[in-house]
Amino acid sequence: MTPRKTPSRRSSRRRRALWALGAAVVSLAFLLGLWWGGPGPQPPVPQRPTPKAVQAPKAKPTAQPVKQAPQQDATASRPPIPRIALIIDDMGHGLAPATRLAALNLPLTLSILPHAAQAEAVARLARSNNLEVMLHLPMEPRGYPGRDPGPGALLCGMPRDVLLATLRDNLARVPHAAGVNSHMGSEFSLRPELLEPVLLELKKRDLFYLDSFTSPDSQGLATARRLGLRTGRRDVFLDHQVSREAIDRQMERLLNLARKRGRAVAIGHPHPETIKALQYWAPRLRRQATLVKVSEILDAP
Repeated sequence: MTPRKTPSRRSSRRRRALWALGAAVVSLAFLLGLWWGGPGPQPPVPQRPTPKAVQAPKAKPTAQPVKQAPQQDATASRPPIPRIALIIDDMGHGLAPATRLAALNLPLTLSILPHAAQAEAVARLARSNNLEVMLHLPMEPRGYPGRDPGPGALLCGMPRDVLLATLRDNLARVPHAAGVNSHMGSEFSLRPELLEPVLLELKKRDLFYLDSFTSPDSQGLATARRLGLRTGRRDVFLDHQVSREAIDRQMERLLNLARKRGRAVAIGHPHPETIKALQYWAPRLRRQATLVKVSEILDAP
């Protein structure tokens, strides 16, 4: 007869089974812990992009300047301001006309007749008012002796020594003279052989010669150039007709010639009409031209 199992045996079996189960559970848990707690596969570390070489920003292409036609300087495109010299002939007969002319405040040149009664006084007055002085040298005209150039004239029939003596006497009567122009002389000025000794004497004294151009065939300018004097010639007679209308026309002609040639020389006389015209025209002359003494407008030797 099989003996019956006691309750103590049963409980010890259960205990062993429980222990075994617990040990299995612990082992399983330990294994699971190792599996889960161990370092798993690491996520890939993101690679920093290798910095590229920094390049300077490309310069924008500079716009090429549009080529333009060269422009002339505004001042260069303007015509040069013309120069004008004003000479008043036949001075020396009185101080009143010279005083009125000096009051115009223009750079006039007074050409003085050597044997006029107030020749020396007018020369001094001109000098004190910064006006230029010339000897108005009488020379033989066509039609002589019907046309008389007055005392001290150089005549075609004079010997050379008489010519020079007459010239020197005339120069002595007009102090401060910077140069000479002819009074009449339409015949004498045609003779280079007579002009030459006269002009050489002027050159020795460092005086200029202005050809009054009383004849279109005058040899005065050409002879003076050949001999090496400072020289020039008259372009306009302002008062060949002594009326205000005629003088105004000649003033217009003077300005037109000066603009065309760059310079011009005018000769007038101490008539009241001429002095009034100069006073009227002075502002316009100053605006449209540079007024100079005649010595400043001559050709160099």
